[in-house]
Amino acid sequence: MTKTTINSSCVEKRPCLHISAGKQSAATVTMIHEKPLELRVNGKRLIRTQCMAHEVEQMAVGFMVCEGILQKRAELQRVQADLDAGIVDVIGNIPPERIAAAAAHTRLASGGSKTGVIDLMQEKAADGFCIASKKTIGAQQVIELGTGFNSYAGLYRDSRFVHSAALSDGKTILCHCEDVGRHNAVDKVLGYGFMEGLRFGDLVLLCSGRFSLEMVSKVACVGVPIYISPAAPSVEAVELAERIGMALCGRVKRESANIYSAAWRITGQQEHW
Repeated sequence: MTKTTINSSCVEKRPCLHISAGKQSAATVTMIHEKPLELRVNGKRLIRTQCMAHEVEQMAVGFMVCEGILQKRAELQRVQADLDAGIVDVIGNIPPERIAAAAAHTRLASGGSKTGVIDLMQEKAADGFCIASKKTIGAQQVIELGTGFNSYAGLYRDSRFVHSAALSDGKTILCHCEDVGRHNAVDKVLGYGFMEGLRFGDLVLLCSGRFSLEMVSKVACVGVPIYISPAAPSVEAVELAERIGMALCGRVKRESANIYSAAWRITGQQEHW
């Protein structure tokens, strides 16, 4: 599994007052720094966001892949990050009109929504878009992957602040990333997959956050067919996922999970639909 050591500048021990059963005591807790970061493409500002200043290169690339700015691995030349200045610049052979179209619907964000990816996916779905991959996964694999991901002792265990995301081939975790926002965490693992030349149609995405319409739209943009989370989806997220053929596997616990859409992708279960 690919996972880099978190930069010490991202984490800080701070004092707090702990209360329990009518008692109080001094305690020390782990807290996370969130930093402003400007994402640029070919030197031009695209958005500003708040994030954890770690794996920002992957996050920038993943964001631009989901927005349709980067469409082929060959278009990406390099990524330059200056954390002191709060800037990450993606350099590539990208048509200017593609950049302009994305810039028209981006906005300032703080660890969350920052794009027009919902509108983009709604337009594609209306035109008949479906995830091309025929990938399936066993029901027991869903539970094992989900519970393994849920029990991962990352920064969440220490801080109760960050979100996690991971890519899997259906058997093992290939990449795991964390950030203050679930959108950023997903951008990081998708950026890793794009930079490594992975085939998204062969992969499973796991995320600690809920399945919102925007998150499902983001994952659909790269063609990931199966999405696992310990949380639950919205009605709109399920409707989109069913329409495009993405399996949403939520409320994953040690012995159970709910399959909300595209249940045909989950094998080894009795038919109840």
